[in-house]
Amino acid sequence: MNSSSQKSALSVASSTARARIFSRLNAGKAASMDNPAVDASQHAEHATNWQPWHSDNRDVLSARFRDTLSASHAEVHHIEADHIASALAHCLHAASISRLLVGKANPYADALDAASPAIAVTKYDQDIETVKHDLFHDIDAGFSVCPAAIADTGTLVLFTGEEEPRALSLVPPIHIAIIHERDIVANFGALMETAAWTRANWSEDPLTNLLLISGPSKTADIQQTLAYGAHGPKRLIVFVVKE
Repeated sequence: MNSSSQKSALSVASSTARARIFSRLNAGKAASMDNPAVDASQHAEHATNWQPWHSDNRDVLSARFRDTLSASHAEVHHIEADHIASALAHCLHAASISRLLVGKANPYADALDAASPAIAVTKYDQDIETVKHDLFHDIDAGFSVCPAAIADTGTLVLFTGEEEPRALSLVPPIHIAIIHERDIVANFGALMETAAWTRANWSEDPLTNLLLISGPSKTADIQQTLAYGAHGPKRLIVFVVKE
């Protein structure tokens, strides 16, 4: 197929996709306009009766978190607490990671450095201008220990700041995270009642960014073609630690 034919085919495909999207939007709008009073009543009833998903069972919370996050293209591993170091070392080797970036207070940094001499473990303890080149060109992965997670939406929670710079989990092509089952809550409302939320003082003095991570970076064009890694990590690897 020559260049002209390719452009023509792409144009037709784009027009078809656009027409299909607008057709669905218009159909929904028309259905709503046919009986606006009933539609408004249904929405009001749904809003009144809606309740966030909830469970107090740790196994149920963990299972929902893992299933929901996996459905969003994350790589989720359920591990025992005494296997954390070996699981991390295996992950780094399997992903061919040679330079790992961690927060300056990451509790596993020294152990990883000692256990994996072939991997350069770098602490993110300098300003962005100093580390910018390495961060965007040389670092293979960022590694975070999450203080909380939301089961309902399969979401990791990170409170950013000096000890957990936001670029650590947003810039490298791979993001590795650990979350303990005891720190998984049912929904966002439950998150606001956790010790992690209180320690971060988010209710009184909100941080610049509260990161809610529900999968690797992804985007889609008008033809609904999903692409990963366009605006952030292409891979999200999560270790859920059993309690």
